[in-house]
Amino acid sequence: MDFKTELLGQIFVFGFKGLYPSEDFFGSLKDWNLGGVIIFSENIESLKQIEEVILRIKSYSEILPFVMIDQEGGKKNRITEDFPTFPSNKYYGDREDKNGLYNAYKATAESLGDLGINVNLAPVVDVLTNPENKVIGERSFGDDTQKVSEFSQVAVEALHKGGALCCAKHFPGIGDIQIDPHQEMPENKNSRQRFEKIDFPPFKAAISSGVDFIMTTHVKCPSLDPEYPASLSPTICTDILKRDLRNKGLVITDDMGMGAIKSNFDIPQACEKAYLAGNDLIVLCHEYEMQFQILERFSKLLKDKKIEEERFSNTLDKIISKKRKTLK
Repeated sequence: MDFKTELLGQIFVFGFKGLYPSEDFFGSLKDWNLGGVIIFSENIESLKQIEEVILRIKSYSEILPFVMIDQEGGKKNRITEDFPTFPSNKYYGDREDKNGLYNAYKATAESLGDLGINVNLAPVVDVLTNPENKVIGERSFGDDTQKVSEFSQVAVEALHKGGALCCAKHFPGIGDIQIDPHQEMPENKNSRQRFEKIDFPPFKAAISSGVDFIMTTHVKCPSLDPEYPASLSPTICTDILKRDLRNKGLVITDDMGMGAIKSNFDIPQACEKAYLAGNDLIVLCHEYEMQFQILERFSKLLKDKKIEEERFSNTLDKIISKKRKTLK
């Protein structure tokens, strides 16, 4: 393996099955320099157990991995026992309680850090313009763009103060959908002008507050890209998010094993499209049998120059630089 192929795994965040990762998973950490690991409730038996698992994961990693979790508050918490939990984003938004929100996210970040978890995949910055939207619901700060923007900034600042990296999601905004992308591909038929007026401002606010990651979603938005869902769209991931919104942070996909992708694409091919579209990190949570296959596929793409070496080098530099500046 050459230097770049050795570091290929840096662009991937994988989940693992059960309470302890398999030896194959630990092999991926060591041999491929896996960039990150995502933790779910099914991986947690106790705080002591998950802390030990995370320590072992880090011991196999030459470059410290991002250890990620969704600990948003309300109903969306992966850790619920012997751990401080707080109300939903909507709870704080409805009460105009920025101080309460700040304290909640700061305490969450500190408690995650005690376990070795360094990335909270929060806050949700979608504007809840469709009251029938059960995918987002209480995860949103509300239906007012200005409020969502302001509360998003508070959440980012609080997570940083508590020592965690954070992620604004789900770009370009899914507050107006009804179909759940976990099951199938939703379509948001709103105009480009409406996206710019309603959905983009909270992401801009998060960017101005130094959010570390922005997560792209598997939702088709024909006014922005008539062909591909956001996560696979160069127009949305690169032209809009990186160029127009001037996001300098890392761009990360939502789980590439969701129904929206599985029912429309071959997953390894979709991962390739997502990277080429402009995502810096590719997330695969539960498709365990595909993880090694996708690493091998990307290795071949690099060798065959289907992925530009300069782009890949820039991605690696961006990821490793972020880790060196922020992870301990």
